[in-house]
Amino acid sequence: MSEKVTSRIKKRRRELKMTQTELAKEANLTPAAISQFESGSRKPSFKTLSNLSDALKVSTDYLLGKKDLGFEDLLADPAVSVMLRGMMTLTEKNKETLVEMYKFLKAQEQATSSESFVDAE
Repeated sequence: MSEKVTSRIKKRRRELKMTQTELAKEANLTPAAISQFESGSRKPSFKTLSNLSDALKVSTDYLLGKKDLGFEDLLADPAVSVMLRGMMTLTEKNKETLVEMYKFLKAQEQATSSESFVDAE
């Protein structure tokens, strides 16, 4: 299997803060299979690759290294997809409120990330 596929599975799993066991459960696989895919000792079938892409909320093209993360991958996340569809019906004032909430959450996430970095030193 391509080194790119193995590294992208592992990278995306870590970005989502998932364990191999959690990914296995989401993709209807075993933790051992996830470990083997990430180490490159086993290749996923097309069906398994599709399950992995759903669980990792990315396209199969991303996992195969054909493209980088893009807007389509964002839409692959069911929660984001529902939210974006719902945003279309919001008033302009509520859209502005949503943008402010996003900025607040992003700043909070960055502050937490900075605190973790300081703790690690």
